[in-house]
Amino acid sequence: MNINDFDVLNRISSIINSEFGSNDAAIARYLIAHIRRSSEINVAAITRDAFVTRSAVRRFCNRLGYQSLSDLKESFTQSVFPSDLSHREEEFGYEEYRAELDVRMIEMFAEVESGVSDIAIKHLVDEIDGHKNVEIWCTNNVSANLVRFQQEMFYAGKIVRIVAGANVAELKNMGDASQSLIILVSVSGLFASQAREYLDCRSGRKILITAFSNDDKSRSFDRVYRLGNAGNGIDRLGVYSKYAMTYFFDLLSSCYLSRYPCTKGEPLYGSTLAWPE
Repeated sequence: MNINDFDVLNRISSIINSEFGSNDAAIARYLIAHIRRSSEINVAAITRDAFVTRSAVRRFCNRLGYQSLSDLKESFTQSVFPSDLSHREEEFGYEEYRAELDVRMIEMFAEVESGVSDIAIKHLVDEIDGHKNVEIWCTNNVSANLVRFQQEMFYAGKIVRIVAGANVAELKNMGDASQSLIILVSVSGLFASQAREYLDCRSGRKILITAFSNDDKSRSFDRVYRLGNAGNGIDRLGVYSKYAMTYFFDLLSSCYLSRYPCTKGEPLYGSTLAWPE
């Protein structure tokens, strides 16, 4: 798996949402219609059923960051689908889902409450206020949950950038890095592993927010916030990616708005940071 695989579903969604009647939209719709049988997809079938040319299929794959249809198909088998759907059993019905979700939600909230204190939240808020450049690196599955946090920070006059999926590679040689705060969100720790080569090229302070990441994946970070303690790296119902992260960042924005109310419509910098050892 490479970092581009975290981006593929989002790029396909963007094509479907914003383009109507184009060759790329037709190919995207065909792929999604057959995604559960991706091994059977081939160029001949796409050209026949989506009414596009072979060159259109090649350009589509290149647009998504792949050299060929074979490379793109391989990413489908590895993509992190919303809620880790690939980890659910075929016979997992609605009633079973709701019953297990209710239990897991209660367990998740208890884990977050025990693992992340108010003091820890306040320290991270002070970090955010104390850095001019704040970036949140995450997968596209999680980025949608963080847009609201970004907009709430706008209300306080603070700009926070969300960098999703393969876009982190574009920041590899970003200037003014010493003043940066990079908050990397990786529920399972897999995205943290794939983004490490880009993260290691950046100076500045680095924070990891995770649910299952182990100590080995945490070595590149100055501080780690663990929202869970299951340790198996599988978020079968998406409890952490959908709910725990939303809950955590909701607490973060509320704390920021309380500690650093913006009355002049300008970002507030220069808070004194005091981190416990």
